[in-house]
Amino acid sequence: MFKEMSNQNLDSHHEYEANLQEEWDKSQNNEIVIGLKEGHNLSELLEGLPGFKDSFQHQLDCLDCADGRVCSGHKFGLAGQGILLNESDLSILENKIKELGIRVTGHDNCGAAGIAYPGPESDRHGYEFTKSLADRTGASYSEVHKENFVCPVHNERCLVLEGTGRFDVANLSGFPGRFISSAAFFGLSEEYQRTEAKALIGIALGDHGFGHRFDQDNPFYLIISAENENSLAITKKWAEAVASEFDGRVQVESFIAPSI
Repeated sequence: MFKEMSNQNLDSHHEYEANLQEEWDKSQNNEIVIGLKEGHNLSELLEGLPGFKDSFQHQLDCLDCADGRVCSGHKFGLAGQGILLNESDLSILENKIKELGIRVTGHDNCGAAGIAYPGPESDRHGYEFTKSLADRTGASYSEVHKENFVCPVHNERCLVLEGTGRFDVANLSGFPGRFISSAAFFGLSEEYQRTEAKALIGIALGDHGFGHRFDQDNPFYLIISAENENSLAITKKWAEAVASEFDGRVQVESFIAPSI
Protein backbone atom coordinates (compact mmCIF):
# COMPACT_ATOMS: atom_id res chain seq x y z
CA MET A 1 0.00 0.00 0.00
CA PHE A 2 2.79 2.42 0.91
CA LYS A 3 4.53 1.68 -2.39
CA GLU A 4 1.29 2.38 -4.24
CA MET A 5 0.87 5.71 -2.40
CA SER A 6 4.50 6.59 -3.14
CA ASN A 7 4.00 5.86 -6.83
CA GLN A 8 0.85 7.99 -6.88
CA ASN A 9 2.71 10.90 -5.28
CA LEU A 10 5.55 10.49 -7.78
CA ASP A 11 3.12 10.44 -10.68
CA SER A 12 1.41 13.56 -9.33
CA HIS A 13 4.78 15.33 -9.00
CA HIS A 14 5.78 14.39 -12.54
CA GLU A 15 2.44 15.64 -13.86
CA TYR A 16 2.86 18.93 -12.00
CA GLU A 17 6.39 19.38 -13.36
CA ALA A 18 5.18 18.57 -16.87
CA ASN A 19 2.43 21.18 -16.53
CA LEU A 20 4.94 23.73 -15.23
CA GLN A 21 7.28 23.12 -18.16
CA GLU A 22 4.41 23.38 -20.64
CA GLU A 23 3.31 26.71 -19.13
CA TRP A 24 6.90 27.98 -19.08
CA ASP A 25 7.38 27.14 -22.75
CA LYS A 26 4.11 28.89 -23.53
CA SER A 27 5.15 31.99 -21.57
CA GLN A 28 8.48 32.15 -23.40
CA ASN A 29 6.47 32.86 -26.55
CA ASN A 30 4.44 35.66 -24.96
CA GLU A 31 4.96 38.88 -26.92
CA ILE A 32 5.30 41.05 -23.81
CA VAL A 33 7.93 38.73 -22.33
CA ILE A 34 9.81 38.57 -25.62
CA GLY A 35 9.67 42.34 -26.01
CA LEU A 36 10.95 43.01 -22.49
CA LYS A 37 13.83 40.57 -22.92
CA GLU A 38 14.74 42.36 -26.15
CA GLY A 39 14.86 45.67 -24.27
CA HIS A 40 11.69 47.25 -25.64
CA ASN A 41 9.74 49.86 -23.67
CA LEU A 42 6.89 48.35 -21.64
CA SER A 43 4.48 51.20 -22.39
CA GLU A 44 4.98 50.72 -26.13
CA LEU A 45 4.52 46.97 -25.83
CA LEU A 46 1.26 47.45 -23.93
CA GLU A 47 -0.01 50.06 -26.38
CA GLY A 48 0.28 47.40 -29.07
CA LEU A 49 -1.66 44.83 -27.06
CA PRO A 50 -5.30 44.55 -28.22
CA GLY A 51 -7.70 45.45 -25.43
CA PHE A 52 -5.11 47.24 -23.28
CA LYS A 53 -6.85 50.61 -23.10
CA ASP A 54 -10.25 48.95 -22.77
CA SER A 55 -8.97 47.07 -19.71
CA PHE A 56 -9.13 50.38 -17.82
CA GLN A 57 -12.83 50.82 -18.56
CA HIS A 58 -14.19 48.06 -16.30
CA GLN A 59 -15.22 48.65 -12.71
CA LEU A 60 -13.30 46.21 -10.54
CA ASP A 61 -15.76 44.28 -8.40
CA CYS A 62 -14.06 41.63 -6.26
CA LEU A 63 -11.15 41.04 -3.90
CA ASP A 64 -9.43 37.84 -4.99
CA CYS A 65 -6.09 36.47 -3.89
CA ALA A 66 -3.07 37.89 -5.71
CA ASP A 67 -2.63 34.31 -7.00
CA GLY A 68 -2.64 34.22 -10.80
CA ARG A 69 -4.65 31.00 -10.81
CA VAL A 70 -7.60 32.76 -9.18
CA CYS A 71 -9.97 35.09 -11.02
CA SER A 72 -13.64 35.41 -10.04
CA GLY A 73 -14.39 38.63 -11.91
CA HIS A 74 -12.91 42.10 -12.46
CA LYS A 75 -10.27 41.62 -9.84
CA PHE A 76 -8.49 43.54 -7.12
CA GLY A 77 -5.72 41.34 -5.69
CA LEU A 78 -3.97 40.85 -2.36
CA ALA A 79 -1.97 37.88 -1.10
CA GLY A 80 -4.46 35.67 0.72
CA GLN A 81 -7.03 38.50 0.43
CA GLY A 82 -5.06 40.28 3.17
CA ILE A 83 -4.18 37.39 5.48
CA LEU A 84 -0.64 38.77 5.96
CA LEU A 85 -1.82 42.25 7.04
CA ASN A 86 -1.14 43.74 10.44
CA GLU A 87 -4.02 45.21 12.42
CA SER A 88 -3.58 48.75 11.14
CA ASP A 89 -3.44 47.76 7.46
CA LEU A 90 -6.33 45.33 7.90
CA SER A 91 -8.48 48.20 9.18
CA ILE A 92 -7.59 50.22 6.07
CA LEU A 93 -8.52 47.29 3.83
CA GLU A 94 -11.84 46.71 5.58
CA ASN A 95 -12.80 50.36 5.13
CA LYS A 96 -11.86 50.17 1.44
CA ILE A 97 -13.99 47.05 0.89
CA LYS A 98 -16.98 48.83 2.45
CA GLU A 99 -16.35 51.97 0.39
CA LEU A 100 -16.07 50.08 -2.90
CA GLY A 101 -18.84 47.57 -2.17
CA ILE A 102 -16.84 44.68 -3.61
CA ARG A 103 -17.14 40.92 -3.15
CA VAL A 104 -14.60 38.84 -1.20
CA THR A 105 -13.46 35.35 -2.16
CA GLY A 106 -11.45 32.53 -0.64
CA HIS A 107 -9.62 29.77 -2.50
CA ASP A 108 -7.93 26.38 -2.26
CA ASN A 109 -4.17 25.94 -1.87
CA CYS A 110 -3.44 29.51 -0.83
CA GLY A 111 0.29 30.14 -0.56
CA ALA A 112 -0.18 33.23 1.62
CA ALA A 113 -2.32 31.24 4.04
CA GLY A 114 0.52 28.71 4.14
CA ILE A 115 2.93 31.49 5.08
CA ALA A 116 0.60 32.85 7.77
CA TYR A 117 -0.34 29.38 9.09
CA PRO A 118 2.22 26.74 8.07
CA GLY A 119 1.02 23.16 8.10
CA PRO A 120 -1.82 20.97 6.86
CA GLU A 121 -4.54 23.27 8.24
CA SER A 122 -3.47 26.35 6.27
CA ASP A 123 -6.41 26.19 3.86
CA ARG A 124 -8.87 26.03 6.74
CA HIS A 125 -7.28 29.12 8.29
CA GLY A 126 -7.36 30.84 4.91
CA TYR A 127 -11.07 30.22 4.46
CA GLU A 128 -11.79 31.28 8.04
CA PHE A 129 -9.96 34.56 7.43
CA THR A 130 -11.73 35.39 4.16
CA LYS A 131 -15.18 34.48 5.52
CA SER A 132 -14.53 36.64 8.57
CA LEU A 133 -13.33 39.52 6.36
CA ALA A 134 -16.55 39.32 4.32
CA ASP A 135 -18.68 39.18 7.47
CA ARG A 136 -16.98 42.20 9.05
CA THR A 137 -17.34 44.31 5.91
CA GLY A 138 -20.81 43.18 4.84
CA ALA A 139 -19.38 41.86 1.56
CA SER A 140 -20.83 38.96 -0.37
CA TYR A 141 -18.61 35.89 -0.22
CA SER A 142 -17.77 32.99 -2.52
CA GLU A 143 -15.04 30.38 -2.91
CA VAL A 144 -12.82 29.50 -5.86
CA HIS A 145 -11.92 25.81 -5.79
CA LYS A 146 -9.03 24.29 -7.71
CA GLU A 147 -11.25 22.87 -10.45
CA ASN A 148 -12.12 26.50 -11.29
CA PHE A 149 -8.56 27.79 -11.35
CA VAL A 150 -7.53 29.66 -14.48
CA CYS A 151 -4.41 27.47 -14.62
CA PRO A 152 -3.61 24.27 -12.66
CA VAL A 153 -0.10 25.51 -11.74
CA HIS A 154 1.55 28.79 -10.77
CA ASN A 155 2.35 30.26 -14.20
CA GLU A 156 3.18 33.79 -13.05
CA ARG A 157 5.95 35.58 -14.95
CA CYS A 158 5.34 38.84 -13.10
CA LEU A 159 3.75 40.63 -10.17
CA VAL A 160 1.63 43.62 -11.19
CA LEU A 161 1.85 46.33 -8.54
CA GLU A 162 -1.47 47.90 -9.45
CA GLY A 163 -1.83 51.41 -8.09
CA THR A 164 -4.70 52.74 -10.18
CA GLY A 165 -7.64 50.66 -9.00
CA ARG A 166 -8.95 50.47 -12.55
CA PHE A 167 -6.60 48.14 -14.46
CA ASP A 168 -8.45 44.88 -15.15
CA VAL A 169 -5.21 43.08 -15.88
CA ALA A 170 -6.57 39.74 -14.66
CA ASN A 171 -8.78 39.58 -17.76
CA LEU A 172 -6.38 41.11 -20.29
CA SER A 173 -5.67 38.57 -23.00
CA GLY A 174 -2.06 38.43 -24.12
CA PHE A 175 -0.64 39.65 -20.81
CA PRO A 176 1.79 37.14 -19.26
CA GLY A 177 0.76 35.09 -16.22
CA ARG A 178 0.65 37.43 -13.23
CA PHE A 179 0.21 37.90 -9.56
CA ILE A 180 -1.78 41.06 -8.83
CA SER A 181 -1.36 43.33 -5.83
CA SER A 182 -3.74 46.25 -5.32
CA ALA A 183 -2.02 47.19 -2.04
CA ALA A 184 -0.85 50.59 -3.30
CA PHE A 185 -4.33 51.51 -4.50
CA PHE A 186 -5.85 50.44 -1.18
CA GLY A 187 -3.37 52.72 0.62
CA LEU A 188 -1.65 49.95 2.57
CA SER A 189 1.71 50.60 4.18
CA GLU A 190 4.95 50.39 2.24
CA GLU A 191 6.16 47.87 4.82
CA TYR A 192 3.29 45.57 3.87
CA GLN A 193 3.80 46.12 0.14
CA ARG A 194 7.43 45.05 0.48
CA THR A 195 6.52 42.02 2.59
CA GLU A 196 3.83 40.92 0.16
CA ALA A 197 6.08 41.38 -2.88
CA LYS A 198 8.81 39.25 -1.31
CA ALA A 199 6.29 36.53 -0.41
CA LEU A 200 4.92 36.38 -3.96
CA ILE A 201 8.38 36.46 -5.51
CA GLY A 202 9.26 33.58 -3.19
CA ILE A 203 6.37 31.54 -4.58
CA ALA A 204 7.36 32.29 -8.18
CA LEU A 205 11.04 31.51 -7.65
CA GLY A 206 10.33 28.48 -5.47
CA ASP A 207 9.19 24.93 -6.11
CA HIS A 208 5.53 25.89 -6.57
CA GLY A 209 6.31 28.31 -9.40
CA PHE A 210 8.66 28.38 -12.36
CA GLY A 211 11.52 28.32 -9.86
CA HIS A 212 14.97 27.63 -11.29
CA ARG A 213 13.82 28.69 -14.76
CA PHE A 214 14.08 32.31 -13.67
CA ASP A 215 17.57 33.75 -14.16
CA GLN A 216 19.19 36.99 -15.32
CA ASP A 217 18.23 36.27 -18.93
CA ASN A 218 14.69 35.24 -17.99
CA PRO A 219 13.76 37.37 -14.98
CA PHE A 220 10.59 37.59 -12.96
CA TYR A 221 9.12 41.06 -13.46
CA LEU A 222 7.71 43.54 -10.96
CA ILE A 223 5.41 45.61 -13.20
CA ILE A 224 4.23 48.91 -11.75
CA SER A 225 0.94 50.37 -12.99
CA ALA A 226 0.70 53.97 -11.74
CA GLU A 227 -1.60 56.96 -12.23
CA ASN A 228 1.20 59.53 -12.37
CA GLU A 229 4.95 60.04 -12.15
CA ASN A 230 4.87 60.81 -8.43
CA SER A 231 3.13 57.58 -7.42
CA LEU A 232 5.32 55.68 -9.87
CA ALA A 233 8.49 57.06 -8.27
CA ILE A 234 7.31 56.10 -4.76
CA THR A 235 6.58 52.49 -5.73
CA LYS A 236 9.60 52.15 -7.99
CA LYS A 237 12.01 53.12 -5.20
CA TRP A 238 11.04 50.27 -2.89
CA ALA A 239 10.38 47.81 -5.74
CA GLU A 240 13.92 48.23 -7.06
CA ALA A 241 15.27 47.74 -3.54
CA VAL A 242 13.33 44.49 -3.25
CA ALA A 243 14.41 43.32 -6.72
CA SER A 244 18.07 43.92 -5.83
CA GLU A 245 17.85 41.15 -3.22
CA PHE A 246 17.37 38.44 -5.87
CA ASP A 247 20.68 38.49 -7.78
CA GLY A 248 19.29 39.71 -11.09
CA ARG A 249 16.43 37.21 -11.22
CA VAL A 250 13.87 39.98 -10.58
CA GLN A 251 13.53 43.09 -12.74
CA VAL A 252 11.35 46.19 -12.38
CA GLU A 253 9.29 47.57 -15.28
CA SER A 254 6.65 50.30 -15.16
CA PHE A 255 4.12 52.41 -17.02
CA ILE A 256 1.73 55.29 -16.47
CA ALA A 257 -1.87 54.21 -16.95
CA PRO A 258 -3.80 55.71 -19.86
CA SER A 259 -6.33 58.38 -18.95
CA ILE A 260 -9.99 57.46 -19.19
